Amino acid sequence: ELRVLIYNGDTDPSINSFAAQNWTSHLGFTPTQPWRAWTIDGCRRMGGYVTRYAERLDYLTIRGAGHMVPEFKPEAAYAFLEAWLAGDEYKPYVKSCKHPPPNPRRSSTVAL
Repeated sequence: ELRVLIYNGDTDPSINSFAAQNWTSHLGFTPTQPWRAWTIDGCRRMGGYVTRYAERLDYLTIRGAGHMVPEFKPEAAYAFLEAWLAGDEYKPYVKSCKHPPPNPRRSSTVAL
């Protein structure tokens, strides 16, 4: 079944993230996860924000990224694409977290 991911950097001057969020929220889809923070590390390293819809659409922003997300925020781009391709949840922000949990998929030799 088809899944759709719409993402953009929240500092993109070409495609404003507020306009994209407004567009996705007016598609008439049912949110299953309202606007919430996602992290790179499953702890406190903010990646951006995400809304998930029952119709298999995710709208995701990348904090501090411009139009070319992988160029500006390669680690965040890797984290959200890894989760999306695997069909996993985007890692949540955990206020009480002091140390991120280990990522079993990521090799310690991967350089970002």
